Amino acid sequence: MIKEILEGLCGFGNRLTATENEQRAGDYLKSKLDGLGYQAEAEGFKSPRTFSWTYLAIYLGFAGSILLSLFFPLPGLAVFVTALILFFGEQTTLFGILTTNIFATGKSRNIIGRGKSDPKAKPGRVWLVAHYDTSKTSLAFSPGSVPLLKPLFAFSLILLLATLVILLLRTFSLALDSLLLKIILGFSTVYFSYLAAMMLEREARGKPVQGAADNASGVAVAMELAERFHEHPLAASELRVLLTGAEEVGMVGMSAFLKAHQIELDRKRDYFINFDSIGEGGLCYITKEGMLMPLSGSEILLKLADQLSREDKFSQVKGKPFTALTLDTLAARSRGFPVISFMALTEKLFPKPWHWFDDTIERVDLKQLDLCADFAEELIRRFDREKV
Repeated sequence: MIKEILEGLCGFGNRLTATENEQRAGDYLKSKLDGLGYQAEAEGFKSPRTFSWTYLAIYLGFAGSILLSLFFPLPGLAVFVTALILFFGEQTTLFGILTTNIFATGKSRNIIGRGKSDPKAKPGRVWLVAHYDTSKTSLAFSPGSVPLLKPLFAFSLILLLATLVILLLRTFSLALDSLLLKIILGFSTVYFSYLAAMMLEREARGKPVQGAADNASGVAVAMELAERFHEHPLAASELRVLLTGAEEVGMVGMSAFLKAHQIELDRKRDYFINFDSIGEGGLCYITKEGMLMPLSGSEILLKLADQLSREDKFSQVKGKPFTALTLDTLAARSRGFPVISFMALTEKLFPKPWHWFDDTIERVDLKQLDLCADFAEELIRRFDREKV
C-alpha cells in the first residue's frame, strides 16, 4: 500500500491547494479508502490558494503602521496592534481572519474515512492524519535559507516587541525622539518590508513541487495503517482516517474539520496521530511543535512512544521537538486535543527535502516509511490496550 499511494500521489505532478490537481488527488484517496472498506466522504471548505497574501498583508501592516505613526502616532499604534493580533491568530490557528475569510477564494476538501458502524461505542477514537496538498518553492526554503528560519523568526519576535514598546512610548509622549529609537523604527520598517517582498517573490517565481516527502510520504503511511487496522481492528478504540487539504496555506483543512465537527469531537476521547514529511533524516516522534508557542504532544502517547523507542527494533526512532514551522496537529493541540506527530528530521531538526525542487519520489526511502508504519501501529495498539 505504501508504494502504491506514494506513486499514485506523485503521479499528479503537484497538488497545490485549491487546484484541480488537489481535487483529483482527493478523489483518488477517497476511492482508495472506499476500496479498503471504509465509509469515505469528501468534506469541502473555503480555502486560500496560498499563504503569501496573508503574510504580505501582515508584514505590510507592520511596516506601514510604523510610517503612519511618524505623523499620526495613535492610528499608527492601532494599525500595528491589529497586525500583531492577526499574526498571533495565524500562528496559532485560533482565528485566521485573513486566511479563512478575506483570502479564502478557493475550495479544498478533507477526505474522511470511517469504519463500519459499531453499535457499541468504544472509549477511544484514533484519527490517522496526513495532509495531501503540496506547496511551491521560494527563496525562504532554499537549502541555504532553511537553517535561518528559526533564528529569523525569533529575531522577528524580538523586533516586534521592541517596536511595540517604542510606539507605545511615542504615542503617549513618554519617550524623547532619540536617534536610537528612530534607528530601530527605521530598521523595523525595512525588515518587515523585506519580508513582504519575500512573499511577492514566492508568488512571482515559486514553482510547484512534486511533494513526495511533503507529504505523499505521510499519506502513504496513514493509508498503510488504515489497511492494517481494517484487517485487524482495535479492541477499545474506533479508527478513523483524516486526509487534510489546504495544510500548506495555514492548516486550513484541519481547522475547518475541527470547526465542522466540534459537537462530535471529545477532548477526552479523540486522539490525532499525524504523519508529515517522512523524507531524509532520522525518524522522530514530535515531543512539541509550533513556532510562536510550542505545545507538547499527548502525555500518554509520548510515554508509549518513549517506551517503544527503547526497544531494539525501534531504537533509531527518537523524540524531537519541531519548532521550525507548524503542523496540522498544532490546530488540534491548540484547541485542547491530544496529539502526536511523526516526521523525519535532519540533525538540525528540519525536514528534507522541504518546499524545494528536490522533493521528488526518488528522495523517499520506502524502508523509512515501513519503519514509521510499524512504530505507529505498535504505538496505537499499546494505546488501545490502555483503553481496555
